[in-house]
Amino acid sequence: MRRCSCGQSRISRTVRGMPRANLSDFVEFAGLDRFLQWDLVTVNPWGVPSVAAVGARVKVAENAIWTSTTVGYAAKVRNLRLNPRVTMLRSHGDLTAIVLRGEATVEEGGGTENLAHLFELMQGPEGVRPFFADTTTNPGWRWLYREYWRRILIRIRIVEVEITDGESIRKAKVDSWARPARAGDHPRARGVPRRRLALGTLDARGRQMIADKLPAVLAVGEVDQRAPLVLPVEARQDRAGRLLVRAAVLAPGEFRKASLAVRVIDDSFELARTVAWVGTISPGAGWREFQPRSVYGFTKPPGWLPDLAAGLAAAVMSAKSGASRSVSAPSIQAASRRALAVPAEPLRLSRRAWNALEVLFSSCNATAPVYAGLAVVASAPSIRSRLSYLHHRAEMERDWAHALLIHGRRQISPLDLVRGAIRMRPQALDPLAEAVRQDLILERSRSVLRVELPEPLRSGITRELSRENPSPAPPRRDRSGLAAISSLATSASAAVDRLGRQHSSS
Repeated sequence: MRRCSCGQSRISRTVRGMPRANLSDFVEFAGLDRFLQWDLVTVNPWGVPSVAAVGARVKVAENAIWTSTTVGYAAKVRNLRLNPRVTMLRSHGDLTAIVLRGEATVEEGGGTENLAHLFELMQGPEGVRPFFADTTTNPGWRWLYREYWRRILIRIRIVEVEITDGESIRKAKVDSWARPARAGDHPRARGVPRRRLALGTLDARGRQMIADKLPAVLAVGEVDQRAPLVLPVEARQDRAGRLLVRAAVLAPGEFRKASLAVRVIDDSFELARTVAWVGTISPGAGWREFQPRSVYGFTKPPGWLPDLAAGLAAAVMSAKSGASRSVSAPSIQAASRRALAVPAEPLRLSRRAWNALEVLFSSCNATAPVYAGLAVVASAPSIRSRLSYLHHRAEMERDWAHALLIHGRRQISPLDLVRGAIRMRPQALDPLAEAVRQDLILERSRSVLRVELPEPLRSGITRELSRENPSPAPPRRDRSGLAAISSLATSASAAVDRLGRQHSSS
């Protein structure tokens, strides 16, 4: 792990056993002066940590990190108003993980001022996604996204910093808490219904993501600071269907209020895919059982049709909650003019990497609805569960490759889609044997991408498939028919998006 020699000499004193330092002492923040994806962990009204992927930017000079939320999606704001102590995590695969703990404040009021500040953090509306520029200039998109851009700003004053490379951890205190926390002083919201989300499609998708070893994080409550402890973990599912987690720095005791989240990390903000469980961590050391009680998450595939749905959903949620009264309607054009626009750089990869992404997209786009359809007609529950796993796996890889192609402004030709369908055409009656055969074809593209892609972009690469790999447990409710229709629709949407959008090649 990289260490800052100047930071070691400037540590002046210890507060409650933790060294005192400045945020500028950490060289890890040198490359973080951008709007990037972080995990924001708040504590809900029942004392359980809640994990949400957010866009955020660290401002070292302010000793703060800024994020925001649409007024219609105010659960995060509700949580931090009850308990302003929150945790932010930046963790990408094998890279150094950064944990920031601090106290949040909410900025509502002026919609135009809030949006202008957000655009400044993003380096202009196009600084994160080229599509966002359309929402500020095109009259149709500007009308549709008027509620999406009605934003609440969240400023988190950083108090503690933790940096770990998986084997060692470095902690420092950069500020003081506003007041000491006491055990049992976490307030509860009156009249907030306790929701139990059914284990369904999201649960099956999340178990598939864990089976494919995608990045996972664990959040648990801490009695002393009342801010969540958040750390990257290894997660897997055993043959009995139990979820197991392992983290070297986790205390051996039982944790009854915890969240286990698995996600695809995407700094281009084209794709959002997070699934998390609320549950209990069993006591012990090494691999410990995580017993889930409910599941939550968020999924937004890339492409213009999901963007359209996101704008409509923001309008519906804002009207339904009445939260728009807390933030005035912004002038989107005025806010965009006040921000320094820095167009987002297109993703630049080698021709070999682009070819691998195009093969992965066209192949998975063809196989995802096929696996979903086979799961409908399969008679044996074990076969149906396996096919459901393969269907979610193909969708995830398709969406991940799609997001990178959009980020690189690449187009797929009709011939490429036809080649993908021919390449993945079934050649065996046994669906599981056929899946292993097809996976060998996809593994050629994955092996190229593991070498060619930088670490932050690899989070959607799955492991190689074999007959011995355990399948996720089947969902409690069989929704395979609905999943097949949905998969066919999303594959058609993804194909149209890549065919219809003319982009300049890098």
